[in-house]
Amino acid sequence: MVMNFWEAQRRARRQTTIYLCLFVIMTVVTAVLAELTMRLIADESYNPPYPILGGGFLIATFLVAGFNYLRFRSGGGSYVAESLGGYPLDPSNPREQQLYNIVQELAVATSLPMPKIYILPAQEINAFAAGLNSKEAAIAITEGALKKLNRDEIQGVIAHEFGHIYNSDMVISLRLAAMVLGFFFVLYIGLRILQGAGFRRRDDSGGKGNPILLAAILLIAAGALAWFMGSILKATVSRQREYLADASAVQFTRNPYGIANALRKIENDQNHDMPSNGSAYSHMYLEDHTSIFATHPPIQKRIAAILGADQKSDKGALPP
Repeated sequence: MVMNFWEAQRRARRQTTIYLCLFVIMTVVTAVLAELTMRLIADESYNPPYPILGGGFLIATFLVAGFNYLRFRSGGGSYVAESLGGYPLDPSNPREQQLYNIVQELAVATSLPMPKIYILPAQEINAFAAGLNSKEAAIAITEGALKKLNRDEIQGVIAHEFGHIYNSDMVISLRLAAMVLGFFFVLYIGLRILQGAGFRRRDDSGGKGNPILLAAILLIAAGALAWFMGSILKATVSRQREYLADASAVQFTRNPYGIANALRKIENDQNHDMPSNGSAYSHMYLEDHTSIFATHPPIQKRIAAILGADQKSDKGALPP
């Protein structure tokens, strides 16, 4: 049974909300645990009226996250595409003119502004959308995708990227990426404090322990734990947004086989030559070939969600 895209969208949005709430809860719980552990272990050497360690963890995390998010916002979609070697579409090329027509059709269908279009010099079948709002969005697609996909498949791929723009996925993704960087910064601060405090186990007053050294160790532990769990949650949210973008592609084109066939060809494609400097943007690709903290669901699961479980094991050609 072909997907009910409205239900698929509701399910993906609901699960995204749950994971985002877990992200915030995990951050606060980590800060509280760090503060309680500090008070328990340091005993009388650390007993301030306010949660200095836990509060410092939260403040540092959110300040660094906010700074990085603003930095991400300064570069629009065109900046990302050009930084990966993308070049503007050439209307004199028949294949690229067809791409322009497809993008134009979908802009009308979605009531979104016409994004800038870039071609990436890679033979891998891939694409991405970048930009934190629809006015500065850009869509990039590889030369390999234009050569290996037919019109319906290209339309499905572009509709998937329009789904990311329509659902503001880049905003969610970059906010989570900024938070993960905040966790890493806390880890870094802990390491720097540890380096400065030395490895003394006791303070000069003969107290039970060196509170600065203990705080550094707890910041390292809290930062590392939050970074690890945050990276997993970030990847989980990204996977849900991929399902949502697939459902949006079906909604915009009313043709589930376009995106499904494109995914089938991606699965069988032997080229993996996306720009190496684009690893930071791999969560935005149509397909990410990494396995650690994978930002995309397995292709077979995506095809099964689009076409129904009965199509999951079908390796042959799909209807046009």
